[in-house]
Amino acid sequence: MKEKDTEVVALDPKGFRETITTITGKKCPTCGKVAKYYHRKLNYKQCLALLHIMKWYRHDESQPTELDFFNINEMFLNNPKLKNDFPKLLYWDLIEHKGRMEVRGKRNPKEVFVVTKGMFRISENGIKFAQRETAVPMTAVVYNGVVEAHILHPYKTIEEVLQEAGYDYETVIKPDYFIDL
Repeated sequence: MKEKDTEVVALDPKGFRETITTITGKKCPTCGKVAKYYHRKLNYKQCLALLHIMKWYRHDESQPTELDFFNINEMFLNNPKLKNDFPKLLYWDLIEHKGRMEVRGKRNPKEVFVVTKGMFRISENGIKFAQRETAVPMTAVVYNGVVEAHILHPYKTIEEVLQEAGYDYETVIKPDYFIDL
């Protein structure tokens, strides 16, 4: 009887992550899901969504402040395509989730951040990026929904990202310009 070659993978999550070497990923020995690193790129649609929010903060009749949270479904009601990749702006710290700290667990209580689903606000970095004051790396390396790194080159300003897609920043930021995809 011949023994089959088997690969032994440590059940330690960090040890398992280090064994993922291909773009297709690897099946997790504990949960059975395919685990892999994703390279998420910042795109012009995300930048347009960010500018849509900046215009809301600046020109809405209810006078919101940058600290006001908004519901993603209400924000993009007239242009639902803008909300598709919008939550990925979290990977660059350009937006923030609304949430609260709660203690979870009876045996080993831990304080965790509990997210209020669908509620966001623009972050300080998001304001600076939307106002052309800073540039961000174009690619975030994500594992299991958490950013592990950013690929530092290339990095771009919002104006450069929009220009490559055929949009003019000065036109898009005008209050009466409707962003249509």
